[in-house]
Amino acid sequence: MDILELSRLSLAELQGGYSELRIDPVEVMEITFDQIERVNEELTALYDLRRDASFAAAKEASRRFRDGIPAGPLEGVPVSIKDSVNASGMVWRHGSKIHGDGIFATVDSPPVAKLKAAGAIIFGKGTMPDFGLSGSGVSSCYGVVRNPWGKSWNPGGSSAGAGASLAAGIGMMSVGTDIAGSVRLPSSHCGLATIKPTQGMIAHTPASDVRSPGPMVRHAADLEAYLRILGGVHAADRFSVPVTEPERDFWEATVAVYGEFGFGPSVEPAVQQALETAETAMGRVVRRVVKGSKRFDFDAMLPMEESFKLRGWREYASVPQPMRANMPLEIFAWFAVAERWGGDRIAGFEAGIAKGVARANALFDDADFLLTPVMPVVNFPATERGPDPLNPIRHCTFTAPFNQSGHPAAAICAGFDARGLPIGVQIVGKRFDDIRLCRLAAALETEIRGGGRQIRDWPLVPRD
Repeated sequence: MDILELSRLSLAELQGGYSELRIDPVEVMEITFDQIERVNEELTALYDLRRDASFAAAKEASRRFRDGIPAGPLEGVPVSIKDSVNASGMVWRHGSKIHGDGIFATVDSPPVAKLKAAGAIIFGKGTMPDFGLSGSGVSSCYGVVRNPWGKSWNPGGSSAGAGASLAAGIGMMSVGTDIAGSVRLPSSHCGLATIKPTQGMIAHTPASDVRSPGPMVRHAADLEAYLRILGGVHAADRFSVPVTEPERDFWEATVAVYGEFGFGPSVEPAVQQALETAETAMGRVVRRVVKGSKRFDFDAMLPMEESFKLRGWREYASVPQPMRANMPLEIFAWFAVAERWGGDRIAGFEAGIAKGVARANALFDDADFLLTPVMPVVNFPATERGPDPLNPIRHCTFTAPFNQSGHPAAAICAGFDARGLPIGVQIVGKRFDDIRLCRLAAALETEIRGGGRQIRDWPLVPRD
């Protein structure tokens, strides 16, 4: 087997190969690290690589498969985790030089504990932008993360390294985190599939009512398995909830298509075309597809942007004064205004967020699922923090509302533009309908790919 063959495998296919002793975990780890050595320097996607520990774990996995006693459902499966996801003994930097050499975690976060219990091999960490406050791969700590579909283009963020490494064939899954679109945006930029689950369905620490971990994969058919392994109640996350079983099949659903929500940047023609492709394919997957008729009656991004500015200011202010000079001026200028905000200003944007949640809930009054773009643009230069240089999250208008409302949202690739850059679409479900959402995302991806007849070749040699 080589990297091309490995990149095409679904999780089930890899697991089957392991169980039947046709594929060896040590061979998979060799292929994985060979690809890391070939491409990581030019992509800047991964750090804190654990070569020796990964090979030792792969040898143990190989032995257990030969003995017929695999440790868990992800035995020998190579995965990565985002910078911001703590794993004991690994370094957390939150993408920023402001945190110096970073912090060595002493406790596994809930997703990492679940991965280890399932037998997965965590071989490294994915890079991210400063504080996760831009939908890009630009970091004062790591430099510029580049997209293997075109190295001059952005991989998206903030789970930037995860997107770039997976598109280049490295690993089977990466755990990202999403607070305004941070697993969905890089999945769109990099041609991947992902799910931001119902808030709390994948537990995380510190507990949050808007930030959620999510598995990022090359094949949407893998999403359900990873959600089941990573999901469930965890004592360390007071917002955590169980994975729930669907009451109906997804084909019975009504899907409402939204090309815009009544606010935000205009949608580029190539994105609109990809949405139309997905809409046509969706009509062959579910019982009913309709044009969404409801809209937000205000710019719902504005109060969310203010909440992110306050989040940025608080992290910045928590760092010792001598280290603050390492903060990139562009990001600092964006959130520094929050230093002056009092209780009235904060209460004002919190009320705006609550209003936005009510509008997001109303979108489901006559639909089971929504189909939307992931973002209004296809891509932007790798060296930029966003399409709007003055606002690094302005292009999150389709994704961010569902972090605040807690709805699960998946992203899949619906096509490519004239430059060969991927374009994603988003499918949003009702809260706790995550399993059905995963199945719908997988069915739609298969339909878009010609019923599975089209083989996706990943940019295993990053393109200029």
